Amino acid sequence: MCYRIGTSGIVSSREVPSVRRRLRGFAPDKLRARRIELKLSGAEVARVLGVALTTYSQWERGQSHPRIDTLARCAEEFGSEISDFVSVPQDEEYLGDLRISRGLTQGMLASEIGVSSQYIGALERGQSKLSAPAARQIADALGYPTQRVSEAYERVRKRPRGEPA
Repeated sequence: MCYRIGTSGIVSSREVPSVRRRLRGFAPDKLRARRIELKLSGAEVARVLGVALTTYSQWERGQSHPRIDTLARCAEEFGSEISDFVSVPQDEEYLGDLRISRGLTQGMLASEIGVSSQYIGALERGQSKLSAPAARQIADALGYPTQRVSEAYERVRKRPRGEPA
């Protein structure tokens, strides 16, 4: 068993919740198909991305998801767009999906608009109020209309209980 330092001292890794957002709409089969189309080995892609082969293989098998900044680098290496590997219908998008579609981490977006990554995370979970000025800033940073940002925020805020953001 692995142990980490938590807020209440040393705890087992099972007691430390994951804070990384799952990648809604990730299509591992499309990632694999593009790699094969380019005649690249999984080992070569893993090396270029700076990840372990087992990690990359898990992405292609759908056993785990890449970090969005790593997937953005992968898409660039493949001459592809993130939308080739991650797709959420517009009428089902959450605020975090919009950020992901641009290949940004919470920290990257936060830095771009001058707020904390904790604030971005709280907005993406629907736990903080999205003001009109913040919606405009986020929309400008992501290149989406403000209305689309506001609608994605409202969707995540009103999502069913137990559904991850």
